[in-house]
Amino acid sequence: MKKEALRVSTTIPAAPTTLYLAWLNAEQHSAMTSGAAKIDSQVGGKFTALDGYITGKLVNLDLGRRIVMAWRTTDFPREEPDSRVEVHFEALGGSTRLTVLHTDIPEGQSDQYRETWNEKYFAPMRTFFSKFLPDPRLPPPPRPPLPPDFEEEEAEEEVEEPPKKGKPLKAAPPSKKVLAAKPTPPPPAPKSVKPAKATPPPKAKAKAPAAKAKAGAKPAPKKTAAKPVAKKAAVKKPAAKKPAAKKPAAKPTKKKR
Repeated sequence: MKKEALRVSTTIPAAPTTLYLAWLNAEQHSAMTSGAAKIDSQVGGKFTALDGYITGKLVNLDLGRRIVMAWRTTDFPREEPDSRVEVHFEALGGSTRLTVLHTDIPEGQSDQYRETWNEKYFAPMRTFFSKFLPDPRLPPPPRPPLPPDFEEEEAEEEVEEPPKKGKPLKAAPPSKKVLAAKPTPPPPAPKSVKPAKATPPPKAKAKAPAAKAKAGAKPAPKKTAAKPVAKKAAVKKPAAKKPAAKKPAAKPTKKKR
């Protein structure tokens, strides 16, 4: 028996990955088509769609790009093997070009399945995904004006947020205070300077050697020896004047003549 093939495509207002995941999800597949579906979304998993009219098995899965299925309907003759369906997802701006390559179709049924793809899949899928997007033919809805205090509240919140982030930074100043508290020990350091007031003991030590010098140390006689030398010289000079006074004693000798 001869085999037939067909190719159909459309544009759906959704991203390729969104369509890919919706196709393999039983609930979303049911919602975007005209009948209930059950899908085991893994390679080798079986599925049904359009209230059991379509059955098959997943042959190959390429995330966001391609789904390959063994596909048949209740209209297939029992002796006919499954047909092959490849669903391709191609990004097209903000939408997706969805292309179905359907091969190994029993003779005389290609037109029937072309209608199935267009009316049971593509049309309801466009309607389903258009609900989540604004109509590009309509102007965007007007945005309500912001309340007058809205910007100020945001500004206040922004001012409050940096301090929250800066709390660890505020923890740094306490460390500076701790450093300032560490300088406070310098006042005890002056207490350690009080031992410096014990410098008078070194002065007492200087006095002690002076007292020892008075007690009979060698340096003491040196100082006293310099002073008496000047006194002895002063005494010797009047002694030289006394012999000059003895000369008048010679005058009585002249009287004897």
